[in-house]
Amino acid sequence: MIPISLTIQGIYSYQQKQTINFEPLTNAGIFGIFGSVGSGKSTILEAISFALYGETERLHKRDDRAYNMMNLQSKEIFIDFIFKTGAGEQEYRYVVKGKRNSRNFDKVTTLDRTAYKKTNGDWQPVEVDSTA
Repeated sequence: MIPISLTIQGIYSYQQKQTINFEPLTNAGIFGIFGSVGSGKSTILEAISFALYGETERLHKRDDRAYNMMNLQSKEIFIDFIFKTGAGEQEYRYVVKGKRNSRNFDKVTTLDRTAYKKTNGDWQPVEVDSTA
């Protein structure tokens, strides 16, 4: 898997929408996530893991994952991860969305995970395990 981009919003310390373009590094044949303690490196990895697998190491299914992942000042959570894989460099996209209940702050909708495969320049939906 070679990451292309990651857009996150409303997850842990990332309240505002942030997009990370991995291509300048991966095109140069290198990859790394660097930063000081508390700068959000683990959040980036957790967002990727959650988008792909619907699970994270920090939060298990028994935890209130959606509430705990969402930034307390955010009304919604958004993860959009695009990557390529295989010799043919097939592109895939995993998107996670969820919203906080406007009447009950502690309630966050079940996080909706969708997956896509790029075919002839268009994103076509593919089945994803939605048991998370």
